[in-house]
Amino acid sequence: MEVVYISLGSNIGNRLSYINSAIDKIMNSEIDITAVSPFYLTEPWGKTDQNEFINCVIEIKTEKSPWDLLGIFQSIEKELGKSIKVRWGERTIDIDIVLYGRKVIFEKKITIPHPRYRKRNFVLIPLCDISENIFDPIAKKYSGEMLKQIKDNNKVKRFNEN
Repeated sequence: MEVVYISLGSNIGNRLSYINSAIDKIMNSEIDITAVSPFYLTEPWGKTDQNEFINCVIEIKTEKSPWDLLGIFQSIEKELGKSIKVRWGERTIDIDIVLYGRKVIFEKKITIPHPRYRKRNFVLIPLCDISENIFDPIAKKYSGEMLKQIKDNNKVKRFNEN
């Protein structure tokens, strides 16, 4: 079994519903979700003229390969209406594999660890909520250490449903 960290985000429509639906669909794909971070309201990263995102990170344990997970997550994204017209643009749901154990994969369709997560508060903060001791095999650092060194100034605050 591998421990895998997944980032989820949504910034159009009923964002909370899209995140919760994605989590439900992941659970229904015979994937064991072992932790869910708090949800965060975050400024858009890259393309800033769009709605704020709701983001979270989940921890899963699985025997599925990274490629199998990618296929499952892309199917869930499609089912939930994901359509990207502009890079880093708005989306109903985005599901990214952040880390897959200590595997390092550089392929055209999949890169693990996720190549930009170390630069993004909206991934590192919820990742550290799960654990500050998650090891990155490329950076050779733990999640808590990377969060202390991050230079991202985008606002990230706990999401309050009320």
